[in-house]
Amino acid sequence: MLGKLLVVIFLAVFVTMFVATVTSAIEPKFKKLDLKKATAECDDPGACPPEEVPTVDEKGNYNLALLAVAEPNADSLIDGYCPARHCLEYLNDGFWNNCRSWITGDAAAPEAWAEIDMKAAYPIIRVGFGSDHCGHYMDRAGGNFVILAATKYSEDSKAATWKTVYDNKNGPVPNGTLYYDFPATKAQYIRISVTGTAGLRIDEIEIYCTKGGFAVNNEGKLANCWGEIKIQY
Repeated sequence: MLGKLLVVIFLAVFVTMFVATVTSAIEPKFKKLDLKKATAECDDPGACPPEEVPTVDEKGNYNLALLAVAEPNADSLIDGYCPARHCLEYLNDGFWNNCRSWITGDAAAPEAWAEIDMKAAYPIIRVGFGSDHCGHYMDRAGGNFVILAATKYSEDSKAATWKTVYDNKNGPVPNGTLYYDFPATKAQYIRISVTGTAGLRIDEIEIYCTKGGFAVNNEGKLANCWGEIKIQY
């Protein structure tokens, strides 16, 4: 009897340790955020100093724009401000508001775009962004935009590799942060392409996939983020 009890205890401990190890292995590696440092680096916090962006949303979905490996890109960058304000890397540095934002360098261009490369393809269900999260600054926001997704890269927003997952033509202008949901779409690259604006500012791009459960993708199939992250990490 004692022997059986010891075996049961051993198995229970082993299973607990195994589950903990596997769970740790599939947790994504996010960027390390230092709010105190970000605030100190900001030379003009105005009414809104930097605020931390969550790594998961209210539904428990992962913000993959904050993966440690995720990299930003954009059509251009305004001169003369970085690193105090308006840097390319501030598109996904984990902080909201003006002094941790990106601004396009060509206000007269017909299109301004900013994107995140997550370094692997995931089933994406939601994207969030805005011009200035707290709403202190109301300029440089674009209402005519599309959110594009791709597994293969092209610099041309009109290339066939890009799929439009959300079209906000003549829709609400995202001065503060707004979120856009769509059927799960597998993507490594997420781009926000804006037309008809005299300069564009984005303080943070957020990209979400399902942490648990499943979402229905554009092909009517079930997809989730859990297994994809397990493969990557």
